[in-house]
Amino acid sequence: MDLSRRKRCPLDPAADPVEEARQLRSLGSLVPVELPGGVAAWAATDHATAQTILGHEDLTKDPACWPDLNQGRIPDDWDLIALVRGAAMLHQGGWEHRRLRQLVSTAFTRAPIEALRPRIEQIADELLKNLDTAASGETADLREQYAYPLPVRVICEVLGVPDTAVSDLRHSFHRLVTPRESISAEEDIRTAQTDIFTSLTALIETKRSRPGNDLTTALIQARDHDDRLSQQELVETLFLILIAGHETTINSITNTAYALLQNPTMVATALGSHDPDAAWEAAADEGLRYASPVRHALLRYAVKDVEIAGVRVAQGDPVLASLVAAGRDATRHENPDTFDINRPTRREHLAFGFGAHYCLGARLAKLETKIALQALFTRYPAITLAAEPQRLTSIPLQGYAALPVHMTGRTPQPPGSKTCPAHNAAHA
Repeated sequence: MDLSRRKRCPLDPAADPVEEARQLRSLGSLVPVELPGGVAAWAATDHATAQTILGHEDLTKDPACWPDLNQGRIPDDWDLIALVRGAAMLHQGGWEHRRLRQLVSTAFTRAPIEALRPRIEQIADELLKNLDTAASGETADLREQYAYPLPVRVICEVLGVPDTAVSDLRHSFHRLVTPRESISAEEDIRTAQTDIFTSLTALIETKRSRPGNDLTTALIQARDHDDRLSQQELVETLFLILIAGHETTINSITNTAYALLQNPTMVATALGSHDPDAAWEAAADEGLRYASPVRHALLRYAVKDVEIAGVRVAQGDPVLASLVAAGRDATRHENPDTFDINRPTRREHLAFGFGAHYCLGARLAKLETKIALQALFTRYPAITLAAEPQRLTSIPLQGYAALPVHMTGRTPQPPGSKTCPAHNAAHA
């Protein structure tokens, strides 16, 4: 039966992601769903099927293969239009994707990322010192005051741009991914896209006049001297790295911190480990499985008719992977709704994707999450929730708009200590 004629399960950006995932899994491995705006798609709901979707050679990220979009049946003011259309590597397939990815891939290999470890630890320490003022009982927002600025500062240093490059784009980005009810939604999207292009173009011109040993300079040189990418691709690639380089990491840190706050025995386990570095890395992995920062991985399109999990997916049909559902798959993980940093399958998650589009920044994001958690709970082993956090309203992302906490139980640091407390604990 044609996808458009099937009974579809609606995906609600305001729904509880875990309850939604449970409902989707009960319907099958690959089920028809309805995105906001009445857009039909297939959704993979278990680990194996999601992995197949993410790595399938007959599914592409290129929106040119989506007839509904190209024939005008998807309006320009669709809530998710900015996440499925564009020339950056995220929306390309085949050779074009490989070409754009190769321009930035060396910056995210093991050695450059590992070299960032001391700087990430230093940034975490600085941010926690700023939070010490809340230790007297005031409420702190762990997302806004810690999980947000840490990856922002790191990715801006990788790119060689000021921190304000992200803050200037933050509002515009959220206008692209947040559902709107305004009758001027199309104008709102267009304005946000124009603001982003204008801001990044100005940033690129500044970097042209003051080049450095950074990724932005390398991209500019690839544009100006080697003609390996267009001006539009330069802007979109820079935007993708800026956003992807911090947005999901914010949710990874916040989601895992929230899970740990709800499971103090897991905090005690990590703090009491003979190998704290490994224990906090395990916590980061389990957080990615238990509460993936990506809720639904959008979208791929069938380049020809294909059968997946016993379902016929017709050429042109859009397909997504429900990563929250995949992470809670009971056929893959025993007691999947339990947060357990000792879980033997904790690394078997798809939070960073799979296949050709596996997240370039996965190594950096995981290192940032691990360092952030280790530094936080080592310095504040008795930190507690101040209130239940409010979920983000989003189809592509899973996270919280704020994470209110009481910064209690600080562990005193040695006078004159210049390294983060997590670093001290790991190397004592």
